[in-house]
Amino acid sequence: MRAITIRSRIAGICTGLAALAALSPLTVQAAAFSEGGDQDLTAQRYANLLVKDEAAILQFHADADLLRAQTPDDNWLSRYSYRSAVLTADYGYRSAIRLEQRHLFDIAVQPGLETAVIAYTPRNLSAQVMDTIDAYHAMWRLAGYDELNLLHIHTRPLSGALPTAALTSYYADAAGRYELDWSYLASINYIESDFGRVPGTSSAGALGPMQFMPATWSEYGEGGDINNPKDSIQAAARYLFLNGGRKDMNRAVFAYNHDWDYVTAVADYASVIRRDPGWLDRLYYWSTAG
Repeated sequence: MRAITIRSRIAGICTGLAALAALSPLTVQAAAFSEGGDQDLTAQRYANLLVKDEAAILQFHADADLLRAQTPDDNWLSRYSYRSAVLTADYGYRSAIRLEQRHLFDIAVQPGLETAVIAYTPRNLSAQVMDTIDAYHAMWRLAGYDELNLLHIHTRPLSGALPTAALTSYYADAAGRYELDWSYLASINYIESDFGRVPGTSSAGALGPMQFMPATWSEYGEGGDINNPKDSIQAAARYLFLNGGRKDMNRAVFAYNHDWDYVTAVADYASVIRRDPGWLDRLYYWSTAG
């Protein structure tokens, strides 16, 4: 591969990053609150932004895949340019996902706006938008937040979680063993610990990436390590199965955490992943930096 080809990919990707920067979420949110009650116009603007977000996410992902399928020439300039292009495409992908989260979050904190936005959103995207915002609302109710205008996205470092490919293999293996839908394991892993980025002891004393109470772990952990992602995901699948997950997953999830808002959030995120497994990356990169 010639260095000029890779440099041209960098130029194209950087142009995409500049376009993302132009979609300032602060500007959009200010516009949403200054429309004098014209929610319909605000909804159209957000729907358009979400469509642009999706296009950017898919384009950066395609750019990264295309670059990885190529081999740079065997000289330092080509290798350096190649590495830079891959890193830039990956960063663009993460940035596009985070911008989409910003827009979804801004919609979610404006009561009733999501219904109007969904009406203007293409069908292949509207269900994803509806479920992610519904999950936000469920988790906020669970946490006791009622002043939505005061909520903010709090970011944490990207590190601390296994790559999605490794996690997906654990979900699939555990779910296959117990004949469950793996998307529920991914959803619980995200909600409980942000895929392992927040695995410490909870206020209730739960531990590990799937947040087991020590007494529950002694019953379902089968001698594994509560802080080990593979062991913890296997134990979660075992717990859901033994609590009737094959027949009624909602009841099994309720046994996992006795709150129906929690059940709603788990089911919503599972639906989003099940419709499009690529959305696992969305949840994985949400609220992260780097």
